[in-house]
Amino acid sequence: MPADAHRAHRALITELAGLVRLAHTALRGATDTLTRPAEEAAAGVRTAEKALAELRARIEEDAAGTLAGPAGVVAGVHVGTEVEALGQLAERLLEVAWSRQERDRVDERLRAPLSGIADTALQLVAEAAGVLESGAPEGVADVLARLHELGARQRLLYELLVREPAPADPVDTADLVVLACCYQRCAAHAGSIARHAGLFSRAGAAV
Repeated sequence: MPADAHRAHRALITELAGLVRLAHTALRGATDTLTRPAEEAAAGVRTAEKALAELRARIEEDAAGTLAGPAGVVAGVHVGTEVEALGQLAERLLEVAWSRQERDRVDERLRAPLSGIADTALQLVAEAAGVLESGAPEGVADVLARLHELGARQRLLYELLVREPAPADPVDTADLVVLACCYQRCAAHAGSIARHAGLFSRAGAAV
């Protein structure tokens, strides 16, 4: 029985990592909607909405199933909560993209640091899925260390907005800050998943 319980726990962790990767796909699609030319943005919307629909369905299925003992309950509820939040952030990114359809693109000088923030956040979400499966301490450390990198990029964007000789349009400024905050929160959720990955892995080994 212990071997069966261990296999059940590992299957749960694999499923949870898959949910994190689905959230990453949704976030990537939403980001493409924001950053790609208008004629290419529709593909990003389809990617994000498809991933979000699958994510919701799988979260509901997992919630209805029986988790593998106390360790499974802790891992499932924690990661599920973080993944739900990532899905909500993907939806928020799509809302901003929709609201900006009729507006001109933000100046490249401001788009560049936002792009760096987005890329870092999405990489962290993807890495969190891998760390969840492996439980490797070095992977956890890498994810947590890169949270500081994203914070520095966010500060750079804010400094540009505050010190810009010719201030950006107030709507553009507000949108940039909202987007930066969304990506910062994505990174924080990825960090939370990674931070507990080692515990989930050790708990599974002890089952």
